Amino acid sequence: MTTHTPETLAQQALAFTRSMVERFGPRLAGSDACLQAADAIAEGMQQHCRQVQTEDFSVHPAAFLDWIRVLVVLYIVVLAALWMQLALLAFLMVAAGLLLMVFEFFLYGEVIDPLFPRKTGRNVWGVIEPAGEIRQQVIVSGHHDSARIFNFFIHQPRLYSLRVMGGIGTFVLIGLYSLGWSLVQGAFGGGGQLPLAVVIVNSIFTLLLLLVGQLWFFASAKGTPGAGDNMIATGIALAVGEALSVQAEAGSPLKHTSVHLVSFDAEEAGLRGARRFFQQHGQDLLELPTWHFNIDCPYTLDDLFFLTSDINGSVPLSTEMAERCVNLAHSMGYPAIHKPITFLTGGTDAAESAKVGVKAVTLMAMPWDNSERAAVYHTPDDLLEAIEPKAVEAAIAVALGFINEVDAQSTAHGSHP
Repeated sequence: MTTHTPETLAQQALAFTRSMVERFGPRLAGSDACLQAADAIAEGMQQHCRQVQTEDFSVHPAAFLDWIRVLVVLYIVVLAALWMQLALLAFLMVAAGLLLMVFEFFLYGEVIDPLFPRKTGRNVWGVIEPAGEIRQQVIVSGHHDSARIFNFFIHQPRLYSLRVMGGIGTFVLIGLYSLGWSLVQGAFGGGGQLPLAVVIVNSIFTLLLLLVGQLWFFASAKGTPGAGDNMIATGIALAVGEALSVQAEAGSPLKHTSVHLVSFDAEEAGLRGARRFFQQHGQDLLELPTWHFNIDCPYTLDDLFFLTSDINGSVPLSTEMAERCVNLAHSMGYPAIHKPITFLTGGTDAAESAKVGVKAVTLMAMPWDNSERAAVYHTPDDLLEAIEPKAVEAAIAVALGFINEVDAQSTAHGSHP
């Protein structure tokens, strides 16, 4: 029988990723390429899972990033209102834009989604059952949709934070200015000729339209190849399924742990696929102790970490599970830490399982803050060559280690761990 080590499993995951990227190319949520990729993943899962299904859902993928363009339009409206001495209207427009930003991006809500074209997303779900009574479940997941290209990561990437924060910061400042001027107008009245000071400030904010306006071009309509973000994670999930199948054939099946292999769609559209999945299946999953081992952007081994919070810090993940995973990684000789997500760096699919009560973490392996990301992140260079095989190996080894650890504990205790 073939021996499956983390090294050989990593090579299988990398080969799978190369094949999927070559076959389907960029896979924006809702595209034919993404739906076809989901079907191909389902075929791969059938080799290891008795139960495999695809689940379609409705999604409005453009909404997640195009709220930025709404801010640009609102800024122009605000400028016009200020020159017309309608300061209160200007402030209300800014307030609406900031609320949109908070709920659509900071909290990953679906405020304006229905205003954008509706597409079909497709999640893929396979289940590996244990030999005995099911006492707990582990979900191993990645996502197969690829991201829209971030133009700011291609053109002057060192200015990324300045361009983004400068544009958003200007929007906030014009709101504070509008509020202040509206209060002055309320106290002393408006109309008549604009004071010189107001003309100067209005002129400055008009010039700053260049800084805000460039946000219109933040995201391209084109998608990345999405090898490291995040087809490799789906490949890792399939490799875990392969290892568990071989383990069972060798006479050492899981005793009491059901393993769910899931590849989500529309992660890059605001976690919509994972949200639909856990809205539909969350309560059933919670009938037993359930852990969610999510994987995202496993590029470089030296940067391996486990998230303890998600969606810009608004959703807590399982610190207990993260600590267990870090300890497992160290016992295997891999570097690892756990930490909360950095504000304004987004979110991962683990957030949606955590919202319904599942213990969840996300394994990541890349620089992850606002000043530094992997050089290929959300660019056309997100190809297989950017992924370190050792990072893939570590993700597989820790996932398998965690699954076998909780299964062994359940067997030893004779009840839930």
